[in-house]
Order: sequence, then C-alpha cells, then structure tokens
Amino acid sequence: MNFLDKVFAWDNGKGPWGDVKKPASGRGARGSAGRKPVGVQPRKGAQNQPDLEDLLQQMQDKIQRLGGGGGGRAGNGGGNTKLPIYMIGAAVLIWLASGFYIVKPDQEGVVTRFGAYARTTSEGLHYHLPSPIEEVVKPQVTRENIVGVGYRGVVSNRFGGRTSSNTSVRDVPAESLMLTGDENILDLDFSVRWKIADARSFLFNVKDIPDTIKNVAESAMREVIGQRPIDDALAGNKQAVQDAAQALIQSVLDSYGAGVLITGVELQEVNPPKAVIDAFRDIQAARADAERAVNEAKGYSNDIIPRARGEVSQILQNAEAYKGARVAEAQGAANRFEAQLAEYRKARNVTKQRLYIETMQKVLAGTSKVIVTGEAGKGIVPYLPLNELKKGGK
Repeated sequence: MNFLDKVFAWDNGKGPWGDVKKPASGRGARGSAGRKPVGVQPRKGAQNQPDLEDLLQQMQDKIQRLGGGGGGRAGNGGGNTKLPIYMIGAAVLIWLASGFYIVKPDQEGVVTRFGAYARTTSEGLHYHLPSPIEEVVKPQVTRENIVGVGYRGVVSNRFGGRTSSNTSVRDVPAESLMLTGDENILDLDFSVRWKIADARSFLFNVKDIPDTIKNVAESAMREVIGQRPIDDALAGNKQAVQDAAQALIQSVLDSYGAGVLITGVELQEVNPPKAVIDAFRDIQAARADAERAVNEAKGYSNDIIPRARGEVSQILQNAEAYKGARVAEAQGAANRFEAQLAEYRKARNVTKQRLYIETMQKVLAGTSKVIVTGEAGKGIVPYLPLNELKKGGK
C-alpha cells in the first residue's frame, strides 16, 4: 500500500472530500472541466493511483466552498475568498495578543528570546514577542523555601522542631552523621531556609538549585562541626554553629552565582549516635545539675553580698557620726574650759564659788539626800531612814 492509499484508507477510499460520483453529462470519466474525479476507477493495481492534479483541484474547490458558501470553482466567478483572509488575520491577532502577561507582586518576569536572557520585568502588565520568539518565566522571589538535610518526609518550621507532613520520618545517616572537632560522632539534622535573590542568576547559572543547596549545606555543616567540640552543638552554643554554617553556605552559593539568599539555618535534632546516647544523656543530666548548683550559688552570692555591703556601709556611717559627735563634744568642752579660765583670771573668788556650786549640782543631782532646816536641826539627831532613802533614790 503506497502513501496515498494509507491517507485515504481511513474513509474507505473516498478521500477527505467524500464520495465523488460520475458526472451525469456522460462525458466519460472526466468532470465538466476535464478532470477525472478521485474514486471513480476501481482501486486495484496501477489504476488505484489518484491523479495528483485532481486531488489539488478538489482541495481548492473545498476551500472555495467554505469561503463562498459553495458558489462554484475558482475562475467561474461564484467563489468568495475573503473569509479565509479574515480568519488568517484573526489568527495573527490572537498570536500577537498572546504576548501579554501579568507579573504578580511576589514574582519577577524573566523574558528569554530564543532561549537566551533578554530582560527582567517587575510586577504588573507587560508584553513580550509571542512564542516561539520570546518566552517568559515568572519565579516567586518572595517565597521562602526550605531544604532539609539529614532527614526525609518532614517539613521544618521556623521556630525549631519538626512538623510532620506524613506518618513516617526517615533519617538519612549518610547526611546526618558528622565528625566533631574533638573526634566524636554526632547525628545532626538541620534545615536551610532560602529564597530567590536574583531571578536571572537563579534560572540560568545553576541547574538544580534545591539539590545544590542541600549538597552545599551538608558540606558546610560538616566543616563547621569539624572545627568545634561536640558540646557546642549539644549544649548552649547552637546559635554560633547556625550562624557560621549560614555564612559559609551563602559564601559558597555566591561563588556559584546561584542567585539565592540563605535566610536561616536551624538545627532540628542534635544527638550522639544511638549506641552511646544513654551515656551522653547521663552526662547532660550531670551537667544540668552542675549548672543548677552554680546558678543557686550565684543567686545566694547575689543576695548575701549586697546585704553585707549595706551593713558595712551602715556601720561606717555610724562610726563617722559618733566620731563627729565626740570631736564636737570635746571641742565644745575645750572651748568652755578656755572661757571659764578667762573668767577665773578676771575674778577668781567668784569663779571658784560658781564652779563649786555647779559641781555640787551635778554631784548631788543623782544622789539620795535629806535636807534638815529650821528647828528640826536644833534638837537631838533626827532619825534618818537611810535604807529607805537609798531605795527611793532621793
């Protein structure tokens, strides 16, 4: 079966224009214009080959009937060939209109001309030459993406820990087992958050960005962990590990021209290998107890030391006040003596009498005494209840 037989075999040999009957005018096997219709001759042997000229003419007649409502063949004045032109024009307009595109606020439009970079467009309505001349790719430049290293089947959240996306979490020891600087083995799972910083570099410089980020992150974390003791990752120095890994990952990706920004590195699970995890947990518990005891001692120190310093300050202030009072009192006594001495030199008898009286007032003010005056002192010696006077204090 030749090519034309295969073409017309789908319609039982009738061809795409239907069954062609013999003309009624009896002019033989040819039509009114002297053309032999397809399908009149029996389809056997060499007589089964259709006339190419007749085939092309029938195709032209079919197009004319579609355009002019079946008004006759070309050259007979009955055809209308304007409708196919309009259809072609409409198709061209639709093709040209396909170049309009919209870039959303979270996207950037990267236009390529025959596969090569042409320009980058921001959000809004834009136009590019229709395909296949120009194409546009609109990556989401504000979306934050996450790559997990050391585990599969989970999604890491921004605040640490894991939010499982399915019921199974599969660990990948080939990625998570790392050697620390003090020659210990650590099982470390972490996530890397990133977003597109340069859409052009992101699309044209690196083929597989997520896989590249994962490989670079694993290598960078191994380098950072290999320079530090195991306690830095297990205990309270995790932030320094995360910051160092983030800086190293960003540096390597910048050297690749990947066009991405690493927004964060988060340690998800950090444990020693399963064979020694119980011993490490005991060590961590002992360290926690030691840290708690140190904190309690610091708390006691912070409480007792300020109080002791306050008491010392109070004693010093009291001593200074007592010193000032005693000095002032001694100074006053010296001044008073000097004043009395000056008066004594002026009038010695009067001054002696005054000093004697003042001294007796001071001495007798605190003693028990009995004053006998008048007639009571002229008779016999009166009874003096000295014991009672002593108890009374007067």
